[in-house]
Amino acid sequence: MNRWLNTLRNQSPAMKATWLAAVVLAAFVLVGPAAYCLGGFTAVVAAAVAAALCLAGTLIALLAAHFLRGPNLAVPALLVSMTSRMGIPLAFGLAFHLRGGPLAEIGLLYYLLVFYPVALAVETGLSLPPEKGCGTVPPPVHSVEHPLPNSTPE
Repeated sequence: MNRWLNTLRNQSPAMKATWLAAVVLAAFVLVGPAAYCLGGFTAVVAAAVAAALCLAGTLIALLAAHFLRGPNLAVPALLVSMTSRMGIPLAFGLAFHLRGGPLAEIGLLYYLLVFYPVALAVETGLSLPPEKGCGTVPPPVHSVEHPLPNSTPE
């Protein structure tokens, strides 16, 4: 599994974004029927909106982590990633909730709580740098013995 994750981490940003979207879509496919049973079509729409908001925030964070690499850009990358990852779902979820309406009544914020950890875990795993030498055997170390001066037996 570690080698598979390392392979994903070495992919292009577009491929990482595709994997992230695929996992969020898979989570929506699992949550959708339960949402329909709980609240009908409106609940499925609320789940879709929540999945889209979480996906949008994590896609921006994933791209920020890719393009803002390096020791001088660590803090800006962290701020952009954290703000987008949490700010987009939270701001839009709060706006929907305070405005009211069918999405707020059916529980959009609860669906955000379902999709946020999924998107966060996948985006974090894809944003980490690959481990160096993961899954490979290190080359043998050849030691050269140097006699110490004055260490000959008398």
